[in-house]
Amino acid sequence: MKFPSIAQLKEEGSTAALRFPVSLIFGFLAAGLGCYLIEIEPADDLSLLNLLLTFALGIPLYFCIDVLAERKKFTAFQRQMAWLIGLLFLGLIYFSFPSQNTFTNTRVPYIRYAIYNLAIHLMVAFLPYFGSDNQEEFWNYNKNLFIRFVQGLCYSLVIFIGISLALLAIDALFDAKIQGETYPQIFALTFGIFNTWFFLAGIPKSFESKVSLVQYPKGLKIFTQFILIPLLLIYLCILYFYGAKIIITGDWPKGIVSYMIIAIAVLGIFTNLLLYPYQYWKEGNWIKRFHRAYYIFLIPLIILLFLAIGIRIQDYGLTVNRYIITLMGIWLAFIAIYYSLGKQNIKVIPISLSLFMILSSFGPWGMFSLSELMQRNRLIKILTEHNILVDDKIQNEVMWEITNTGKHKPIGDLQLNSLPTPELNEVNSILQYLEDYHGMTNLYPWFEQDLESMMKQVTSKRSAPITLPSEFLVESMGLTYKNRYQLLTHDALPQNLTLEVNQNIQLDITAYDYLSSVDLGEWTISNQSPKEEKYALEIDPKSQEILILTWENSQIQIPLSDYLQNLVNQYGYDFHRVDNDELLITSTGENLHVLLQVQTLHIEQSEKANKLISLRGILLIKEIEQE
Repeated sequence: MKFPSIAQLKEEGSTAALRFPVSLIFGFLAAGLGCYLIEIEPADDLSLLNLLLTFALGIPLYFCIDVLAERKKFTAFQRQMAWLIGLLFLGLIYFSFPSQNTFTNTRVPYIRYAIYNLAIHLMVAFLPYFGSDNQEEFWNYNKNLFIRFVQGLCYSLVIFIGISLALLAIDALFDAKIQGETYPQIFALTFGIFNTWFFLAGIPKSFESKVSLVQYPKGLKIFTQFILIPLLLIYLCILYFYGAKIIITGDWPKGIVSYMIIAIAVLGIFTNLLLYPYQYWKEGNWIKRFHRAYYIFLIPLIILLFLAIGIRIQDYGLTVNRYIITLMGIWLAFIAIYYSLGKQNIKVIPISLSLFMILSSFGPWGMFSLSELMQRNRLIKILTEHNILVDDKIQNEVMWEITNTGKHKPIGDLQLNSLPTPELNEVNSILQYLEDYHGMTNLYPWFEQDLESMMKQVTSKRSAPITLPSEFLVESMGLTYKNRYQLLTHDALPQNLTLEVNQNIQLDITAYDYLSSVDLGEWTISNQSPKEEKYALEIDPKSQEILILTWENSQIQIPLSDYLQNLVNQYGYDFHRVDNDELLITSTGENLHVLLQVQTLHIEQSEKANKLISLRGILLIKEIEQE
């Protein structure tokens, strides 16, 4: 790799600033805003992060516009109009993002952003040559982009690592106390400004229409023939052996095989693109045969991909991820059939992929609308079959009240409905998916209460614990909420309930004779007063549902089974802050009256029994005089 001189860099940099001024401006803006965001504290306001993403998208967008303008010889007015259209597009992208970090946010705007980002990068590859039949000039253009991109990454990494090591040395030797934020800021400046400018400076205005064997980069040839192709053949053999295993054993393919096939297929397409000119030279006849054979061998693997993803969709319905995998399978099938028939147009690859991605990002056929519809229909089917949803209304709905602290408190018990474990897991999984990708707007009309307004009240109070919309809806349906870890482990992990008093405790102790703080847990089962040895409090180690108070030579047992179950019925398995009067335990024996004000309480379900794992609070004891 030949390193450019300072004079060459200066000349190329000046030329790039005149050819691609807007892309360079967006690179400076993205780097500057990135440094600022690293410096400030994270906030609920997402506007700056959204602006950073918009600036980053502006770099490839305006590069594409300017290269197209050069190639098609736009007038100054046409180029300015193209700039204006690009600015309007970026504005639409920016305003499609959520402005605040609220419970209504979903991943959809950011997934759509990623799709458009990919589409724009693909347009950079083909749009300047749209309508042109010169394949070799098109390949030469993209080869130049790829090599310049790799060079820019290498140089940028060297600069970043070099500066970072220098700063670390200064910090260690001179105790300069360089802040940790400095290093990611250097990264933002290096990749936002230098990498962008370096890449733009290496784009020539014209490309060779013919590529000779002498001009073909030797490093690219060695990398492709001796690294990429052997790796590709190894991966193909692995997948074919896996396909043979499926046929022999009858074991259905695993979901991960879909990702592997897509990755290997893309690697093979990339390899064939790098070797494209070689098949027209005498030395590269084997490349031409490999090119066609590869796509023929890819067809059985694409069938395996459809089989694997089809099973997942049949069992769990369509999601955004499964839609993308299915879409990639359709695109790969199109590419494989196209080249298996002997076609040679390499522009079909970026053009078709960008069209597939853009068309899938909107409309009733798109990944967002179709996946939401199918998942909602699955949810309706399960709830309707078990009479939980009747005439679009939830039966036995759990009613809530919002406390002054912004906490939602159930009026009565929580788990009023029940489902078999597989269906319950599926309902939880569907609602968590809808929360992440589509929101709950279409589900709120099923409830008598205005759950959306309640969620706003709960989340608007910073003192209130975080409540997920999916959790709120599951519990409002009278069902048991299961978090992602419980769903992944298939309930192998125990369910836990932790309660904590949400305010300072004030107790009237005038009627009591003894007061002590207690802290009982798995490692400190008993608690004894440090000043008096007259009593000891412990959790029954066998059942863990009874508190045992030893007083002189007698014992008082305080059964907690019903108390713990009532707490579980009211709060489910999660973390909640509650009022102090909800965590009072009282008991009266022959000669003692006991009041225990709990501050924190941890309950665990084990083998369908609720066990007290730990307890911290204040114990008050009054001796009752015998008559």
